[in-house]
Amino acid sequence: MPASDPAPAAAAAAYDRTAELRARDATLSGVRGLVASGATHLPRIFHNVVHGDQEPPEATAPSSAATTTTTVPVIDISGSRAAVVDAVRRAAAEWGFFQVTGHGVPLAAMDAAAGAARAFHESGSGEGSDKARLYSRAPGRAVKYHCNFDLYQSPVANWRDTLYLRMAPDPPPAADLPEICR
Repeated sequence: MPASDPAPAAAAAAYDRTAELRARDATLSGVRGLVASGATHLPRIFHNVVHGDQEPPEATAPSSAATTTTTVPVIDISGSRAAVVDAVRRAAAEWGFFQVTGHGVPLAAMDAAAGAARAFHESGSGEGSDKARLYSRAPGRAVKYHCNFDLYQSPVANWRDTLYLRMAPDPPPAADLPEICR
Protein backbone atom coordinates (compact mmCIF):
# COMPACT_ATOMS: atom_id res chain seq x y z
CA MET A 1 0.00 0.00 0.00
CA PRO A 2 1.50 3.38 -0.99
CA ALA A 3 2.22 5.96 1.70
CA SER A 4 -0.13 8.94 1.84
CA ASP A 5 1.09 12.26 0.47
CA PRO A 6 2.52 14.36 3.37
CA ALA A 7 2.21 17.63 1.39
CA PRO A 8 -1.30 18.63 2.63
CA ALA A 9 -0.32 18.03 6.27
CA ALA A 10 2.90 20.01 5.81
CA ALA A 11 1.02 22.87 4.16
CA ALA A 12 -1.48 22.95 7.04
CA ALA A 13 1.34 22.99 9.59
CA ALA A 14 3.15 25.78 7.72
CA TYR A 15 0.10 28.06 7.46
CA ASP A 16 0.39 31.05 9.78
CA ARG A 17 -3.11 32.50 10.10
CA THR A 18 -2.00 35.30 12.42
CA ALA A 19 0.61 36.43 9.90
CA GLU A 20 -1.99 36.44 7.11
CA LEU A 21 -4.41 38.42 9.31
CA ARG A 22 -1.73 40.99 10.17
CA ALA A 23 -0.71 41.30 6.51
CA ARG A 24 -4.34 41.89 5.46
CA ASP A 25 -4.82 44.42 8.26
CA ALA A 26 -1.55 46.22 7.41
CA THR A 27 -2.88 47.18 3.98
CA LEU A 28 -5.34 49.57 5.71
CA SER A 29 -7.70 48.89 2.82
CA GLY A 30 -10.23 46.30 3.98
CA VAL A 31 -11.84 43.76 1.69
CA ARG A 32 -12.75 46.42 -0.87
CA GLY A 33 -9.02 47.08 -1.23
CA LEU A 34 -8.43 43.38 -1.79
CA VAL A 35 -10.84 43.44 -4.72
CA ALA A 36 -9.34 46.68 -6.07
CA SER A 37 -5.85 45.17 -5.94
CA GLY A 38 -6.86 42.62 -8.56
CA ALA A 39 -6.65 39.58 -6.29
CA THR A 40 -7.47 36.42 -8.21
CA HIS A 41 -8.14 34.12 -5.26
CA LEU A 42 -9.87 34.29 -1.91
CA PRO A 43 -7.27 34.52 0.89
CA ARG A 44 -7.39 31.61 3.28
CA ILE A 45 -8.54 33.77 6.21
CA PHE A 46 -11.93 33.93 4.45
CA HIS A 47 -12.26 30.16 3.93
CA ASN A 48 -14.94 28.60 6.09
CA VAL A 49 -13.87 24.97 6.27
CA VAL A 50 -14.40 22.42 8.97
CA HIS A 51 -11.40 20.17 8.46
CA GLY A 52 -7.88 21.54 8.33
CA ASP A 53 -6.52 22.60 4.97
CA GLN A 54 -9.54 21.72 2.80
CA GLU A 55 -10.40 24.06 0.00
CA PRO A 56 -13.91 25.48 0.17
CA PRO A 57 -16.47 23.73 -2.03
CA GLU A 58 -17.17 25.19 -5.45
CA ALA A 59 -19.89 27.80 -5.33
CA THR A 60 -22.98 27.05 -7.33
CA ALA A 61 -25.77 29.38 -8.27
CA PRO A 62 -29.16 28.47 -6.82
CA SER A 63 -31.67 27.13 -9.29
CA SER A 64 -34.53 29.44 -10.19
CA ALA A 65 -36.91 26.95 -8.57
CA ALA A 66 -35.16 27.56 -5.23
CA THR A 67 -35.58 31.34 -5.43
CA THR A 68 -38.21 32.79 -3.12
CA THR A 69 -39.41 36.30 -2.52
CA THR A 70 -39.45 37.53 1.07
CA THR A 71 -40.26 40.82 2.67
CA VAL A 72 -38.24 42.35 5.50
CA PRO A 73 -40.50 43.27 8.43
CA VAL A 74 -41.40 46.97 8.46
CA ILE A 75 -42.20 48.57 11.81
CA ASP A 76 -43.91 51.95 12.01
CA ILE A 77 -42.70 53.43 15.29
CA SER A 78 -45.33 56.17 15.23
CA GLY A 79 -47.90 53.59 16.43
CA SER A 80 -48.79 52.70 19.99
CA ARG A 81 -45.87 51.78 22.24
CA ALA A 82 -47.30 48.31 22.99
CA ALA A 83 -47.77 47.54 19.27
CA VAL A 84 -44.26 48.75 18.44
CA VAL A 85 -42.68 46.70 21.24
CA ASP A 86 -44.60 43.61 20.13
CA ALA A 87 -43.61 44.14 16.46
CA VAL A 88 -39.92 44.64 17.37
CA ARG A 89 -39.96 41.55 19.60
CA ARG A 90 -41.51 39.43 16.82
CA ALA A 91 -39.21 40.74 14.06
CA ALA A 92 -36.10 40.36 16.21
CA ALA A 93 -37.00 36.78 17.16
CA GLU A 94 -38.06 35.67 13.67
CA TRP A 95 -35.72 37.70 11.46
CA GLY A 96 -33.01 39.31 13.55
CA PHE A 97 -33.54 42.67 11.82
CA PHE A 98 -36.28 44.98 10.52
CA GLN A 99 -36.92 48.29 8.75
CA VAL A 100 -38.15 51.24 10.81
CA THR A 101 -40.60 53.83 9.44
CA GLY A 102 -42.50 56.65 11.10
CA HIS A 103 -39.36 58.13 12.67
CA GLY A 104 -39.63 61.52 11.02
CA VAL A 105 -36.24 61.48 9.26
CA PRO A 106 -36.79 62.81 5.72
CA LEU A 107 -36.20 60.33 2.91
CA ALA A 108 -33.76 62.78 1.28
CA ALA A 109 -31.60 62.78 4.43
CA MET A 110 -31.62 58.97 4.62
CA ASP A 111 -30.75 58.69 0.92
CA ALA A 112 -27.91 61.21 1.32
CA ALA A 113 -26.48 59.29 4.31
CA ALA A 114 -26.68 55.95 2.48
CA GLY A 115 -25.12 57.53 -0.62
CA ALA A 116 -22.26 59.02 1.40
CA ALA A 117 -21.55 55.68 3.10
CA ARG A 118 -21.63 53.89 -0.27
CA ALA A 119 -19.30 56.49 -1.81
CA PHE A 120 -16.88 56.13 1.11
CA HIS A 121 -16.74 52.35 0.74
CA GLU A 122 -16.31 52.59 -3.04
CA SER A 123 -13.56 55.21 -2.78
CA GLY A 124 -9.90 54.44 -3.19
CA SER A 125 -7.75 53.24 -0.30
CA GLY A 126 -4.07 53.95 -0.37
CA GLU A 127 -1.74 56.21 1.44
CA GLY A 128 -3.34 59.57 2.25
CA SER A 129 -6.91 58.34 1.75
CA ASP A 130 -9.64 58.72 4.35
CA LYS A 131 -9.73 54.93 4.63
CA ALA A 132 -6.04 54.74 5.53
CA ARG A 133 -6.38 57.70 7.94
CA LEU A 134 -9.33 56.11 9.72
CA TYR A 135 -8.23 52.46 9.69
CA SER A 136 -8.06 51.41 13.34
CA ARG A 137 -8.99 48.72 15.82
CA ALA A 138 -8.77 51.08 18.82
CA PRO A 139 -11.96 50.56 20.86
CA GLY A 140 -12.16 54.16 22.07
CA ARG A 141 -12.15 55.84 18.66
CA ALA A 142 -15.44 57.48 17.70
CA VAL A 143 -14.64 57.33 13.98
CA LYS A 144 -12.88 54.35 12.46
CA TYR A 145 -12.81 52.07 9.46
CA HIS A 146 -11.77 48.45 9.50
CA CYS A 147 -12.22 45.01 8.05
CA ASN A 148 -14.05 42.73 10.50
CA PHE A 149 -14.34 44.15 14.00
CA ASP A 150 -13.45 40.66 15.34
CA LEU A 151 -10.76 39.82 12.79
CA TYR A 152 -8.34 38.37 15.33
CA GLN A 153 -10.95 36.55 17.45
CA SER A 154 -13.21 34.92 14.84
CA PRO A 155 -12.14 31.59 13.31
CA VAL A 156 -13.15 32.87 9.85
CA ALA A 157 -12.95 36.44 8.55
CA ASN A 158 -16.18 37.85 7.15
CA TRP A 159 -16.23 39.55 3.77
CA ARG A 160 -17.09 42.91 5.30
CA ASP A 161 -15.72 46.40 5.83
CA THR A 162 -17.15 48.75 8.44
CA LEU A 163 -17.21 52.52 8.78
CA TYR A 164 -17.98 53.09 12.47
CA LEU A 165 -19.27 56.50 13.56
CA ARG A 166 -20.18 56.91 17.25
CA MET A 167 -22.40 59.99 17.26
CA ALA A 168 -23.84 59.92 20.79
CA PRO A 169 -23.69 61.22 23.38
CA ASP A 170 -21.12 63.61 21.87
CA PRO A 171 -20.56 63.66 18.11
CA PRO A 172 -16.94 63.77 16.96
CA PRO A 173 -15.55 66.92 15.34
CA ALA A 174 -16.50 67.18 11.66
CA ALA A 175 -12.81 67.02 10.71
CA ASP A 176 -12.66 63.47 12.14
CA LEU A 177 -15.36 62.24 9.74
CA PRO A 178 -14.52 61.07 6.22
CA GLU A 179 -14.77 64.11 3.96
CA ILE A 180 -17.49 62.53 1.84
CA CYS A 181 -19.63 61.88 4.95
CA ARG A 182 -19.54 65.38 6.39
